[in-house]
Amino acid sequence: MTTTPAQLRAMRLAAQGVAVPGLGPAAAVERMTAVQGQDLGQVLWAIGVRSPGSTRDDVRAAFDRGELVRSWPMRGTLHAMRPDDLRLLLSLTAERTIRAIARRATELGIDDAVLATARDTTVDALSGGRALVRDDLFSAYRSAGIDPTGGRGYHVLLRLAQEGLVAWGPTARVGQGLVLLDDWAPATTDLPDRDEALRRVLVGYLRGRGPATEADAASWTKLPLGDVRRARAAAGDTVEDLGDGLLALADRPPTGGVPTGHLLPGFDEYLLGYADRSAQLDPVHADRVVPGGNGIFLPMAVLRGRVVGAWTRTERSRDVRVTLTPFEPLDDAAVRALEAAARRYASFLATPVSFSVA
Repeated sequence: MTTTPAQLRAMRLAAQGVAVPGLGPAAAVERMTAVQGQDLGQVLWAIGVRSPGSTRDDVRAAFDRGELVRSWPMRGTLHAMRPDDLRLLLSLTAERTIRAIARRATELGIDDAVLATARDTTVDALSGGRALVRDDLFSAYRSAGIDPTGGRGYHVLLRLAQEGLVAWGPTARVGQGLVLLDDWAPATTDLPDRDEALRRVLVGYLRGRGPATEADAASWTKLPLGDVRRARAAAGDTVEDLGDGLLALADRPPTGGVPTGHLLPGFDEYLLGYADRSAQLDPVHADRVVPGGNGIFLPMAVLRGRVVGAWTRTERSRDVRVTLTPFEPLDDAAVRALEAAARRYASFLATPVSFSVA
């Protein structure tokens, strides 16, 4: 059986849960397993667009209650996820990440003694459920004799996060506070054995992104392809083969009822979740979303599952101005669909939004 590009886009949009009502912020993230989130403002909207009816304050509150955290579970990239899903992912990925960053640690002069001091300092600073923004924790490192400049502070945080010691928790005036993961959000379940962990991650990946290939899943998790195939075997009949290498959950959402137009944030999983993004984004326009291939994904406008433009936002005294730059001219129906998406964004921000096409 061959899945057409249009069918693939429809199934992926449905799996992604974009603009489909019914879930709150924490449940929407749980459905995705993890949502790429190196930019806090962008990930708040990535969660909001998957939990229609929620506001930016609702998503921030989910972090403030410990229902969601941000950390580096894979690819050295921040993601938002439930604390237990973070632990699950780290059980599979942390060892490889620590090996991958070992050389850089040596270059920065971060040895076992420095890490031991950093652990003790971090526990002292954050114990009892306290949260500190990065600069305040770095001040504690300085007092303990650790110079956080030159990337050393970031590297120490990355290493301690791989150990499951710290994560980004409650929102602050700017950014988030760092917390001790087990103090802030104690584990609610025991970690499974490796095969079951692999199965859960693959099922979670496909639940929020399928259909996708084994190569897509390996790219997203940075797990070896052999581990993805192990996960596929462990999943059994839970996962179906749709042909052409595409895998999807046997129990997957219907494709109807999804609005036509969407304004998705930068770094959104609708593109970042796949190694092959050609079904959603014509390669001829790839440079319009990732200028110069620099790894910075711009906010994107989507119509019927296809990325048709990029958009920007400008904060003004009375409203937020959203300006759409389409790749090609849009007809009136397409503009109306994206105007509707802008209204959903305004509801999320709880701020008026003015929409224009460049």
